[in-house]
Amino acid sequence: MQSKQAFGVIELCCTMLLFLLGSAIVLGVGLEARKYAWLAILLAGMIGTLLFGMYVYIWKHNHYGSLGFILKQQFGKYLGLVLAIIYALYFSFIASRVLIDFTQFISNSLLYNMNPFYIKVSILLLVLYTYSKGIEPFIRSAILFGFVTLLFIIAMFAFILLSDLFHLEYMKPMLPVPFANIRKAVFPLLITLPFGELIVFFTLLPYVIEKRAVWKGGSVVILVSTVILSFSAFLTISVLHPDLAWQHIFPLVKAIERVHVLNYIQRLDLIAVIIFIIGGFFKIFVFAFGSIRVMQECLPRVKPGILATIGLSLIMGGSYFMSNNPPQHLKLGLEIVPPFVHVPLQIVVPMLLFVITAVRARLAK
Repeated sequence: MQSKQAFGVIELCCTMLLFLLGSAIVLGVGLEARKYAWLAILLAGMIGTLLFGMYVYIWKHNHYGSLGFILKQQFGKYLGLVLAIIYALYFSFIASRVLIDFTQFISNSLLYNMNPFYIKVSILLLVLYTYSKGIEPFIRSAILFGFVTLLFIIAMFAFILLSDLFHLEYMKPMLPVPFANIRKAVFPLLITLPFGELIVFFTLLPYVIEKRAVWKGGSVVILVSTVILSFSAFLTISVLHPDLAWQHIFPLVKAIERVHVLNYIQRLDLIAVIIFIIGGFFKIFVFAFGSIRVMQECLPRVKPGILATIGLSLIMGGSYFMSNNPPQHLKLGLEIVPPFVHVPLQIVVPMLLFVITAVRARLAK
């Protein structure tokens, strides 16, 4: 990969949008809150905006450095190195989980008889090829793919609203609001997936040219993605019923495949397939790049090609180490990983960084 890469804040925002939608829109996050999933997502998006603001503050007050540099700067050489290695493995871990989601989705929707191994290898070879061309071409392609994704999302929402399967009565009554259930859906799951995952953008932010516009652009993207995810949950529940939507592995696909417009337009689930393929690949690549980038900061003397091979091997191995059984995979990702892995690495460590950075910045004045 070329050493000098740069891109604008618009490209970064499009990448963030595809990343946040990624697998979240198809997997149907927040449906544990039943018919109040849309409200839970809106609340999580507000908190996610604050979380991203903390990330930007840390990045800005550490000389706009990458994650490995910031960790060493604030925690010291050795502790910072250990944390950097943990984050490299963590990014590979999440990439593996998204790869499993991607493979299961493709196997269930398109390639029914293909061995999952070949699907995973094909995806990772594409990731390796994209990585070899540099981060800049990949990020710049997000403008085109972001436009296509938004176009398909708007069309999908319109088809659902125009269909006879849209039942607004499934969302009634709206009162009283069960705030306890909403709170359980928001924390830790909805905050960490997908908003807390933006921590991987610490590895992309140093390449942005208009550094002062990152917070403004990023907060707008989080707002837009929150509205899309919230409305998607609202429509999914309105088609499937709140007590059934959360039981499906890919609830949006199950909802859209039932929709027939005027008894003529059918097979609308292909729209969801396209959305997931684009967003899923972007999410896998960003996490793969983040893992390799942090490893480069930990092992600067090792050739980038070797580190890329190691990183992708970790992702491939992790996809087999974790369960390929869908219910167990979802149980691990929705019940175990968020409180014990996501919260410490997405919230606790960044909060420590924020406090240390703020105190040092104040003492330096």
